[in-house]
Order: sequence, then structure tokens, then C-alpha cells
Amino acid sequence: MRNLENHVYYEGIVIGVEQPEGVKEPSILVHGRVNDKEAEFYLILDPASYDEVLRLGIGQQVSGRGVVESENPFIVRKI
Repeated sequence: MRNLENHVYYEGIVIGVEQPEGVKEPSILVHGRVNDKEAEFYLILDPASYDEVLRLGIGQQVSGRGVVESENPFIVRKI
């Protein structure tokens, strides 16, 4: 089980622009890896990063550091 307090490294391909239920902040759906484990996860972004994703579109590569906010659904917040 993942420790929800730990920072993680994520990388992957944007496969959707959507928010999980209950999340009001800009987020995207990513297929890739979190700390070297394959995963599909929602990534909550700051407004500037979200605008950049919208500009570049589906299929772009994303990576960075984040904090796990939820296991089910799997949600990571970019830091």
C-alpha cells in the first residue's frame, strides 16, 4: 500500500481531460507510472499547467513530483 503522505514521481501520457467525482480543480487523466509502478491516475494541476495541457492536447508526455491524495480513484496532486 502506498503511503499517502509521501511525495511521488509521476510520468505518463495524457489520455483525457476530466475531473474525478468530487474534485473541482483542473485535472487530467494520465496513463503511465507513479514511483516506477504502472498506473492510470488523475493528476490535479495548477491553472497554468492545466492551460498548457489544453494547448498541447491529448497524447502529450507529462512528468513531475506530486502527492497522492486518494487511492480510489487514484489521484495525484502536482507539487
